[in-house]
Amino acid sequence: MKINTINPAELKLLFDSNASVQLIDIREKYEIEIDGKTNSIHIPMGDLVDRLDEIPFHEKIVFHCASGQRSSNMLKFLQMNNLYKENYYSLEGGFKAWLEIK
Repeated sequence: MKINTINPAELKLLFDSNASVQLIDIREKYEIEIDGKTNSIHIPMGDLVDRLDEIPFHEKIVFHCASGQRSSNMLKFLQMNNLYKENYYSLEGGFKAWLEIK
């Protein structure tokens, strides 16, 4: 099963071009307190399935965690349960990679 991914450089280009993109931060609250936050909607991974109705439908949605592993696994889980949408992407390298390029 293949999911959509986007790397930090591609994401930066989208933001720089004012493309319609929404970040979804699936890290836990303590991770955000330690590592910092992004300009995103925070939905911890454990709450995501119950809160899918909060995710916009008409724009590119980029899910991120600290390193990219959990967001990738979460999208695979959504795909296996027929909840995956074509506008969902996982940020390669996660928040840590995003900080390096931002």
